[in-house]
Amino acid sequence: MDNLSHLPDDLLLRILSLNTTKEAMATSLLSKRWRSLWTLVPGLSYDHSNHNGDYKSFTQFVYRSFLSNKAPILEHLHLSLGPDCPSVDIGLWINLALSRRVSELHIHIVIPYPKKVSVTLPSSMYTSENLQRLSLTNCVFLDGPVHVLLPSLKTLSLKTVTYTDNTSLQIFLSGCPNLEVLSVEDRYDGPPMDVIVVVPSLQRLHMSHGNIETRGTYVLDVPSLKSLEIRDSARCNFRQIENMPELVNARVCFGASSTHEFLKALTSVRRLTLTQPFTLKSELLHMKQVVNPCGIIFNQLVHLDLRTFAVGWWDLLICMLQYSPNLRFLKLIDVAIYFSDMDNPSGWKPPSSVPECLLHSVEAFEWFQYKGRQVDREMATYVLKNALRLKTATFSTRLTDMGEKCQMLKELESVATASPSAQILFD
Repeated sequence: MDNLSHLPDDLLLRILSLNTTKEAMATSLLSKRWRSLWTLVPGLSYDHSNHNGDYKSFTQFVYRSFLSNKAPILEHLHLSLGPDCPSVDIGLWINLALSRRVSELHIHIVIPYPKKVSVTLPSSMYTSENLQRLSLTNCVFLDGPVHVLLPSLKTLSLKTVTYTDNTSLQIFLSGCPNLEVLSVEDRYDGPPMDVIVVVPSLQRLHMSHGNIETRGTYVLDVPSLKSLEIRDSARCNFRQIENMPELVNARVCFGASSTHEFLKALTSVRRLTLTQPFTLKSELLHMKQVVNPCGIIFNQLVHLDLRTFAVGWWDLLICMLQYSPNLRFLKLIDVAIYFSDMDNPSGWKPPSSVPECLLHSVEAFEWFQYKGRQVDREMATYVLKNALRLKTATFSTRLTDMGEKCQMLKELESVATASPSAQILFD
């Protein structure tokens, strides 16, 4: 505490703002200097779990501390609330924060499974001139006809919210002309939902759809997008996907077979991760049924990550190598734990000609959790024997049997590499 006492008030206030308001208020007992310092903290953070489910005590504390706060501008309000917290109180707290020109608002409703409770938010939240960051979890989204105008909003996170209809998200986004970061995670048990994102200013987009039983439609028109992550366990359709000329990073995880048109919009990407979500073995599709890039040229692609647990990953890898002429970094990641019949898969054949990237650009090859299966050995050997500019090939394994591990390493070291300067490393 002696060390903290020498710090200026501005820095102490920043430190206090990292804690809940209850924790910040407790510091008033430390000394005379700390007695009123917590009232100047430029943010308020409340967690209902700190009050042992006593909502009367919790709401009284929120109102008391809210009215005691004397910060010139309230920078953020964080609310972590239980399902029994009245919507009227939540609305009043949000309105109090908005009247204080709050710029960051996080509303998290904690709902124990399988209970389903949604909290309606005040319409004033959708017309704030000062709000820059908004995060909603388990809330009703646009309950009824609401005018949306959030000119300062830069970051929006929507996690398992309840949409009143299929146009709610589209209506909301149309009122966010300067939005740069968007994250949308659907309810795992929710109905099918169309995701329509038409935001010219958007730079980062994360979408996750966890319900394998429901289907929806994607419409994306985001010409300024630089980073994209999509995780879709269902078989969603891509009705309209516009080009993304500014895209740099993309992570694509699909359980669908309708991704060819989508991949055509990723041709400007520099770093790409492709994978298939974990599912039951009986439900696995061949990887090229899921992600089929054939005929799509990835001229800008420099770094490719591929998860190797899905059936047919070897065919997808060869296809990606053939259509990525400037690839420099190749990383394979095997997270499979139970597909025993994949130990000796059949049907893989090397391409008739060596991919251009192996001859001219690939410098680094990494295989995380290498298992040494037949197809693994064949693929590793193919890369090592054909990558003329390879500098490093790094393999890591979780094998605990030292005999098996040594045998695996000897097999790799015995491969005659095409690049005389290539180093084979074991992590």
